[in-house]
Amino acid sequence: LTDGDRSLVRVVLSHAHPDHYGLVGRVGENVPIYAGSATARVLHEAAFFTRSGADLQLAGELKDRRPLHLGPFTVTPYLVDHSAFDAYALLVEADGRRLFYTGDIRFHGRKAPTVERLLASPPKGVHVLLMEGTRVGSSSAARYLSSEKEVEEEAYRFFIETDGIALCMFSPQNVDRLVSLFKAAKRADRKFVYDLYAASVARVTRRPKIPQPEWSEVRVYVPNAQRVKVKEAGEFDRVNEISGARISLEELAGEPARFTLLYRASMGPELEKAGCLKGARALWSQWDGYLAEPSGKRAKEWLDVRKIPLEVIHTSGHATVDDLRRLADAFADARLVPIHTDHPEQFAAEFGRAEPHDDGEGWPV
Repeated sequence: LTDGDRSLVRVVLSHAHPDHYGLVGRVGENVPIYAGSATARVLHEAAFFTRSGADLQLAGELKDRRPLHLGPFTVTPYLVDHSAFDAYALLVEADGRRLFYTGDIRFHGRKAPTVERLLASPPKGVHVLLMEGTRVGSSSAARYLSSEKEVEEEAYRFFIETDGIALCMFSPQNVDRLVSLFKAAKRADRKFVYDLYAASVARVTRRPKIPQPEWSEVRVYVPNAQRVKVKEAGEFDRVNEISGARISLEELAGEPARFTLLYRASMGPELEKAGCLKGARALWSQWDGYLAEPSGKRAKEWLDVRKIPLEVIHTSGHATVDDLRRLADAFADARLVPIHTDHPEQFAAEFGRAEPHDDGEGWPV
């Protein structure tokens, strides 16, 4: 990425998760970068609010099934279902050979029809299927719900069973999850309250069906950490744009059972000081492995000390083995190369064929 190798003609980013875009800052300035336009906008917001994200200057945008001619390559993006908004699989063609890269993919989210469309009419003549296998050999199926719709149903149950404020711990970049929790809150007759970061992500999706600050069912709480960030950056338009939707700690504390709140551990002390947490319960709606990390442990301990119970309600951003089998069958004539998996050795048993390659190994398509 950094040594000026002239064989690197373009970089194409499939979606806005750090294991896919995380090294983009090391790409030489003369190398054009391509991604979905919404991906670039979401990463720009993440760069302002978090220690991740990126400010991408795109040479071109990925659009569903619109080929891009990039040097000797033709790359055709296929919009797919994933926990990241604006995620793509990629068909890569050169020298009469065709490789299909699944990217990160699932069949059980709110964009599942995109994957069903792919299965119904896959590209022809593919020589290699580069297929993710995050859940191959994983025990997550026993821990997680089966679909985004089931997340909505379980969240609705959680909200109606909660006497006080419902604290929801999830990533604002998981727009499907934002929609699921909003729908559940609306059904439970609760106002859906998210922070300035989530409001910014919702805005830059430019999708009218994503919950926006202007909606009557939505409010925006700007925690102290985000107020400081806006002040230091001088970006006051960020709060001015949502001024009509802002909610105060006093309003949250006045009748906490009316609200579902996107919660971050850093908000805890200010919510406690304002008296917002009587009868509160917490909902964890992301990978539960984060709870074993130091920050997750601290967040859980803080809740435990205050006797705020935490429940995991989550579904994976990755396809089940059964769904991956359907995908492999749709490309039955292609060599199957495992990627994005801890268990490439299990691919042959699960899918009837496999051609594993090591990281850094060169091999012909």
